[in-house]
Amino acid sequence: QHSELSTPHSATGGQALHLAPLPLPDPRPFTPATITPMLHFLLDGDGVLWRGGKILPHGVDFLRFLRARGIGYSYLSNNSSRRRGTTLEWFSRARLPFTEADIFNTNYLAGWYLAREHPDELVLVIGHSDLAEEIRSRGVKVATPTELLPPSVLRDPGLTVEPYLAERLADAPAVVLVGIDTAVTYATLSLACRLIEDGASFICTNRDISFPAERGYFLPGNGAVVELLEAVTGATAQNLGKPEPHLARLVEEEKGVSRESMVMVGDRLDTDIAFAARNGMRSVLMLTGIAGESYTDGQSFPEGMQPTYVVRDFPDFIARFNELFPEAD
Repeated sequence: QHSELSTPHSATGGQALHLAPLPLPDPRPFTPATITPMLHFLLDGDGVLWRGGKILPHGVDFLRFLRARGIGYSYLSNNSSRRRGTTLEWFSRARLPFTEADIFNTNYLAGWYLAREHPDELVLVIGHSDLAEEIRSRGVKVATPTELLPPSVLRDPGLTVEPYLAERLADAPAVVLVGIDTAVTYATLSLACRLIEDGASFICTNRDISFPAERGYFLPGNGAVVELLEAVTGATAQNLGKPEPHLARLVEEEKGVSRESMVMVGDRLDTDIAFAARNGMRSVLMLTGIAGESYTDGQSFPEGMQPTYVVRDFPDFIARFNELFPEAD
């Protein structure tokens, strides 16, 4: 999941974007005809390509390295706060060479999933405005807390269930979707609890408890809110994001690549590496994010979270690439 509070620095916004390029061994022209069906890299964002909104060193070089070898790649993220187009805009400012068709986040996934599984139901969307817009664009009916609750309740909800009862609402959502919302309120949480307790389907875009911020700090992720709602209601959310298989299905469908050819590159054991393990993919654990905070050489990993390879950073990855993926040479 990428940093929800800030975006990667633009070309003029951070020193990391002016690093000298690494040498690209054995470069070949990038054309669609040279893309190998053997490998397709799936790259997480926060802790891999950037941290706390600042581009990490040599991430751009690594993507150019893959392109020079004719190897496909996609951005695969549990982030739900931005639509594909919005994400592409700041990727472009940060000089990260992606196209819109390369972007697979849980914002895009939620619209795809709900249009298939809940096409005729009203969905309460908790999250940034881009999440509601994406789901509406798929023809799914959406309600937000500000549309269902009066301003007085949003300002001062009090400790009563009365404002959230079905007879007090203009409409009755049958689905509650929880995405990251950095302005979430007590009223929003209370509304979600009442709907879930009365039987609404409970879905979340991801269960990431935290995400890495600047200076080694961590901030609450969507999973922290999901666990709060689960604790209150006794219900268990259906997770759309990693490590569940929905993103893998979406990439298979839209990119035409098999899971066996995918390689997940991430910094979290419980989402990125577990996602690869559950879906029959190889994985590369990057020590530039959450896992790197406590990693020691030779350490063992929990069952179902064993990475295929561990690399320190992108320069280390590029230097060892032929060793790790000899079929791409």
